[in-house]
Amino acid sequence: MVSAIVAFVTAFWGLAAVAPAAQAAEAVPFPVPGQEVVVGCGHAEAAVQVTWGVGSLSLRYRLRDTAADGRSPVLRISAVTADGATADHVFDNGTIASARTAGEGFGPWGGEDDWNPGTIGAVASLTIKVSNGTTAEGALCTQHANLYNWSRLGLRNAYEKEGAPYAWGGEGPGYDCSGLVYASYDEVAGFPGWPVRSAQAMYDWARTHTGQDRVYAQQVPYSELEEGDLVFYDTDGGDDGNITYVALYAGDGTVFDARLGTPVGRHAGWVNFRVGAYRILGATGWTA
Repeated sequence: MVSAIVAFVTAFWGLAAVAPAAQAAEAVPFPVPGQEVVVGCGHAEAAVQVTWGVGSLSLRYRLRDTAADGRSPVLRISAVTADGATADHVFDNGTIASARTAGEGFGPWGGEDDWNPGTIGAVASLTIKVSNGTTAEGALCTQHANLYNWSRLGLRNAYEKEGAPYAWGGEGPGYDCSGLVYASYDEVAGFPGWPVRSAQAMYDWARTHTGQDRVYAQQVPYSELEEGDLVFYDTDGGDDGNITYVALYAGDGTVFDARLGTPVGRHAGWVNFRVGAYRILGATGWTA
């Protein structure tokens, strides 16, 4: 019964190609925590992990052939910015596609600690493609999945609203603090939508949705804030049970927000009123 429920939920959210974090860790344990996904197609399977950085990212992957069928597993990874610029990962063999000899089982770990693909800028998502068989062998199938830093994609949309007026309860053309976040994420292609609307509700949701899923929250120390991370405040005095404000971190101690009495834009953050910060991440997968 439990298996049936899990299968239904997985299919409903479009995650047929994406293994939950617990399964990924059991199948191919990663050396350090991070956002991860297992993508399988026929007898080809790849485990991929990313840890988002400011100007670069940490990438880990492992490819295997789960059964001997005469075809090699093939992995391809591409980085995509919020503006749609792309760059392919170049593997140790000097190509943009890594293939293992058929029947070899697990390959060694691969990846880079400081990957800045083609200096394209801040990467907002990874596209992962796994094929069962090379082009020469005749691929039997291909599976795709994406790992998203939804926060970076949301920030890009927020920047487009600079200069808009403050409006209590507004979600456009005027905005309040949480309305700006809500509307900016809502415009991201593929984002499944915020299930909540107010700053308090967003904070409560983030605290209780930290398990890897199509959309989830990762708590971020203030010392490791990156552009797009959501910063929550209690502007009434520091009680974390009363979140009154949310803003998008914009770098160098500033935030991009909808603040009473001033147009939407970049402002200094209120360090003394911070309660917590979260990065919104997620994954999707499908069969081509």
